[in-house]
Amino acid sequence: MSRSLGVMEAIRATLPEWLLEAFLAATLLGDLLLVAPALALFYLVDVGSSIRRGRREESLCSDRTATLIATVFGGLALVVLLESVFALPRPPAEYHVIEPSEFGFPSGHTMAATVFWGALALWLPRGRRSVRLGVAGTIVALVAVSRLALGVHYLVDVVASVAFGAVYLAAIGWLARGRPLRAFLAALGIALAAAAATGINDRALLAVVGTVVGLVGWWFVERPPIRRRVYGAAARLGSSSS
Repeated sequence: MSRSLGVMEAIRATLPEWLLEAFLAATLLGDLLLVAPALALFYLVDVGSSIRRGRREESLCSDRTATLIATVFGGLALVVLLESVFALPRPPAEYHVIEPSEFGFPSGHTMAATVFWGALALWLPRGRRSVRLGVAGTIVALVAVSRLALGVHYLVDVVASVAFGAVYLAAIGWLARGRPLRAFLAALGIALAAAAATGINDRALLAVVGTVVGLVGWWFVERPPIRRRVYGAAARLGSSSS
């Protein structure tokens, strides 16, 4: 696969140094340090909303939120798999502003941003869909440019990452069709493939463990006896504090 410095080199040569701090912040929009807590927050907010409604026949976590979480898990695992399959190097070290991981294709941050923010735009039931997609596209573009500005990716890396992420979202949307179990099983399959391709390195192991914990945790909490206990405990806590 042919790759060259091109746009990345031009950006690094013309970018004012004071802008690097801004790009260091922007790149976090596709970082696991933001994505993982955000998924946990979405889950807790959704469960809290269900508990406030007090309808014990309802799922604690909506199918929409559970599918979104599973989709992002699968997307993160797909990054590990693709990086291992292509195993392409990053730009020369003299361009690096930060210390990156080993492989440069695809861009993990850009693809994670595409999957995470794209999934939110497609499935979050807030506001107009066109506005959500516009915001998501802006964030993904910002993350992609930040990876070039930090000198850790070529242009082809970030462009391909957006394409990979978009195709993945379309595929998982068609496969899962709003059913969390399908999305989790797809994510687990990708994570296991990543583990096999990498020889179970740290990132692949994290993908497998995270997906299994997410799947088992969601399945266990949503069992009717467990769900009724959670609703009951919440009701007792609410009555005692009032």
